Amino acid sequence: MKALVLKGKGKIEYINKSEPTLIDPHGALLEPVLVSPCTSDVHTIWQGSPKRPDLTLGHEVIAKVKAIGLEVKDFKPGDLVAVSAITPDWSQPDVDINYAHAGQNFSAHMIGKSIDGAFQSTFYLPFADKNLARIPEGMSLEDALMCVDVVQTGFTAVEEAAVSEGDTVVVMGIGAIGLAAIMGSKLAGAKKIYAVGSRPDNVKIAESMSDETCKVEVLNYKTLACPLLEGMHPLVNSTGSPVVNYVLRETATKGADKVLICGGDDYSLPQAIDMVKYGTGIVSNVMYFGADTEVQDEECRNLTEINDRIKENCSVTMQQPCSGAPKNTTGHRLNTTIDSLRIPKFSMGRGMAGKTLKFSLSKGGRENLERVISLVKEHDLHPGVLITERYEGLDKVEQAIYDMKDRKAIKIAVKF
Repeated sequence: MKALVLKGKGKIEYINKSEPTLIDPHGALLEPVLVSPCTSDVHTIWQGSPKRPDLTLGHEVIAKVKAIGLEVKDFKPGDLVAVSAITPDWSQPDVDINYAHAGQNFSAHMIGKSIDGAFQSTFYLPFADKNLARIPEGMSLEDALMCVDVVQTGFTAVEEAAVSEGDTVVVMGIGAIGLAAIMGSKLAGAKKIYAVGSRPDNVKIAESMSDETCKVEVLNYKTLACPLLEGMHPLVNSTGSPVVNYVLRETATKGADKVLICGGDDYSLPQAIDMVKYGTGIVSNVMYFGADTEVQDEECRNLTEINDRIKENCSVTMQQPCSGAPKNTTGHRLNTTIDSLRIPKFSMGRGMAGKTLKFSLSKGGRENLERVISLVKEHDLHPGVLITERYEGLDKVEQAIYDMKDRKAIKIAVKF
């Protein structure tokens, strides 16, 4: 069986693998019908933490059920199904309904991360009754494909921010996730959306979502020129971003009700904090912040040195803290090099601004995916419009991944 696997950081390759078997009675064997490479695949290949050898990638997929375990009740061979990109291990005691880290980061994101994904002719999925979803009659497969990850993630950003009737919302990043967040914000009742992005195809789709009930205005961070309003303290805009100046100006200096971070870079977080409202503002992040590998390596060296000193010289009791490393005022050790994000103290009211920050993995599992699919169908949304390139055959998946890396498409669908 041919599979596209991760061979090491920055390297993918087609190899032959044995076909998977039904490992557990709650699992299913699936044949991909339509897949889409994700920016998360790009992160896994070029930025992510080490994975097991020859891991098959791919977590956005519409599939046909090939075989089921004895405990699977709701699906049968031949069924066409949507596979939730977030596939929790439902055996874990701390898994919450539809969304969980199950005690450790990304543990709910199994497929293509800790177990083989969909970029092979047959793949195994555990907990089929809780991780597969039905596709409503009349829904296009491309719309369904966009729901399994893109729409679930964009809607998660909206829901974690509690976007509500009349809100002014900023969506930072108008890749596929950001465009889905615009859809979700409109459904939630937002009256004004500022969408931050510059890629022409994405801008066109974002602007097409504007209507009388909710105006969508695209802010091109590359060309926007807007100074800080006279009389405002310069620290209200910690990065000097014209986007922050513009949002503050248009909201009479109050800021947006909600800011959804769906793309950008490490400066997206301080910018979001700067332009969200005091007292009730919520910043909701669903973006993956890649590691600064040089800083992270230095951080690891420092922490290893500190831990070695603890082992060699120190008591384990809090009454006898170790010597030989910097400490703060409470006596705890400081690691002076941290791969971290920036939180501007001024805009956080020196810690008392009443602004809420949320950092979320997308919701997932069957129940959430079927809820999202129903919303898309009920409101006649067509997220398949985000697919701007199409290929055919497993052999084309590698090219599609490189196209996503090089931003040659918003989303790509590959038909098997």
